[in-house]
Amino acid sequence: MINLVVDLSNIFFRSLFVTGGYGKHDYTFENHTECEQLMRKVATDISFILRQVNPTRAIFCVDDSSWRKDIPIEENEGYKGNRVKSKHINWDNVFGILNELINILDINGFVVSRETKAEADDLIALWSHELVFHRHQNVIIASGDEDVRQLVTTYTPFEGPEDTSWCTVYNPFTHTKTTPKKLYHDFGFSMWLLRDDEGDFMTGAVDMDKSDILRLRDFEKIVFEEIQPDLIALRKIFCGDDGDNVPAIYTWIKNNKEVRITNSKFEKIIEQLEIKTWKDLQNKKEEIKTMINEYADINMPFKIEDRLNRQLKLVVLNPSLFPLEIVNEFNNKKEKHLSKPKINVLSFNMLNMLENTKYISNNESSIFKEMDRINTKLF
Repeated sequence: MINLVVDLSNIFFRSLFVTGGYGKHDYTFENHTECEQLMRKVATDISFILRQVNPTRAIFCVDDSSWRKDIPIEENEGYKGNRVKSKHINWDNVFGILNELINILDINGFVVSRETKAEADDLIALWSHELVFHRHQNVIIASGDEDVRQLVTTYTPFEGPEDTSWCTVYNPFTHTKTTPKKLYHDFGFSMWLLRDDEGDFMTGAVDMDKSDILRLRDFEKIVFEEIQPDLIALRKIFCGDDGDNVPAIYTWIKNNKEVRITNSKFEKIIEQLEIKTWKDLQNKKEEIKTMINEYADINMPFKIEDRLNRQLKLVVLNPSLFPLEIVNEFNNKKEKHLSKPKINVLSFNMLNMLENTKYISNNESSIFKEMDRINTKLF
């Protein structure tokens, strides 16, 4: 069973910038025409991804305000504090469209996941953890955000390799028309894909998820790329992330210039200390402190344990690091979400998704229904 977990916030705001023309157009989203273009663009992107992946279940995750903004950062103005909204855009209208889209998806029977003070990334982590490790189901995350690639994993329980479940990340966006779309996975997924599964279709022994994955590779021409997901979080812990305004683990002044842990220094630290995942950091904290002090030629003016804990919360997408209120709220809602009937996503497109809304005219809807009737007779 393949679950498609969609980063709706990531897709929505990408569609916003595409609709606005990346600065080529001066879209303000003050008028209905521009708002209609945005809604239709998002609906088109979503329906295309749904039909392309053809999952058993689709879950859409949406940003709320972020609990990480409450984490003190002495080096700067705070988590994502460097982001400034464009003043020429009517953000009330934009967020109104997003809320309408959420209602449309809910009415159409999809799971929409949104929790107080949780980012979409947090919810994606909660869903992937729940589905892969507790329900032994497969997950494809749809997002252009590199951060969620740290969630790529393959889980094989003690029962045997035939019970393997996995999480991959599909980036449905490309920078150019010739750039291929990619599905990111780990080594375990590569082994699962190569493994020969013997069995009979009638007994259910044939892995239908593998057939669907091979279709994405062979017919949809999606490039599969093997990555080391643990390195994504580790690198951000040490080197920081300017996009999210996350500082490096330590910044110091040398020769009147600000210096921080670079990627080359990060690689030396994890290689020398044999750090494989973020869970190794607490057992290596004194060694980490020693190495960083040597690079800086000055002693850290803070406790390394406190700084590591801060970096982990800012960077790592793991439920054990999330506020208990968010985890509890998720757990209280998950069974209701998962009890929703399955949907045939192949029938979805922009027109029928937005049917009976102000974004589709009655004439368009009538034409579409007639085309559907003719296609049904033909095929």
